[in-house]
Amino acid sequence: MEKEDVGILVCDNQIKIDFDSLDNGEIEEPLITSTLIKAVNNDWIKEEVLFVVVKAYHDDVIKDMPNLEICGKKMIDWVYNVGSGCERKIIDDSQDIIGKVRSISTDKQIIAVFYSDTPLLDKVTFNKFCDYFSSRNMNFLKLSRGFLVKTEFLKNNYAIAQGASELDDKNLIVCDSSKVIGNICNLLYNKILNYHIKNGVIIYGQNTVFIDADVEIESGVIIYPNNIIKGQSIIEENVVLGSGNVIINSIISNGDKMSMCYIENSKISAGKTLEPFSKFIGQEY
Repeated sequence: MEKEDVGILVCDNQIKIDFDSLDNGEIEEPLITSTLIKAVNNDWIKEEVLFVVVKAYHDDVIKDMPNLEICGKKMIDWVYNVGSGCERKIIDDSQDIIGKVRSISTDKQIIAVFYSDTPLLDKVTFNKFCDYFSSRNMNFLKLSRGFLVKTEFLKNNYAIAQGASELDDKNLIVCDSSKVIGNICNLLYNKILNYHIKNGVIIYGQNTVFIDADVEIESGVIIYPNNIIKGQSIIEENVVLGSGNVIINSIISNGDKMSMCYIENSKISAGKTLEPFSKFIGQEY
């Protein structure tokens, strides 16, 4: 078969998986849960909060830590996407983070600052911090990795961090070693698998199946052990992925069946049964 260019309609961050409602048994509930005054909804956060991500570097682990990919996303993007819906800014790490944040021009009433090396941060945790801060009418809340501050208070005070109470949270664990990066990668993969299982995907041998964060899988798909699905792939309903497939940035259409295949930047039409060890790169079949 001759190779041809395939126009696959995918784009950056095509799928924004909502992990927020998932129960990941390996991550403990935040310490603030028992004292949180629960808000009716969190719509106010989008209107009142500036979400700031600080690019954090750990040269002893990897020089370009913010751009290190974990489960198909850059580490900084895991954090940055938590603030979707809010006004967002990215700043570089420095010795004077407070000063850098103070210099940001914004009309938002609250500034929430997090670091790019905390990819386990999710929207549920972010919302809880905001609710905690707002319900107590606080001026400054120090987190184990970041802080929340009222904008007006920040502009008019210079020793704001001294003596501030600190909240810790398991989702603010810092990626500062190869061991931690590996552990966090496993936790995120488990979250991704749980998301798809909840949506009706059957996955056998879950500890051998790796699915990137931007992969879309429709209900009714069956995935057997030793499958790797990367990039912005789309797996349509009733597909059966037998063992040993590698699928990268490709579309697998309704009812397709395959085992031990390698498919990259390609589209497999509906109802196909591929021969084992088939290979498609940049093709439509």
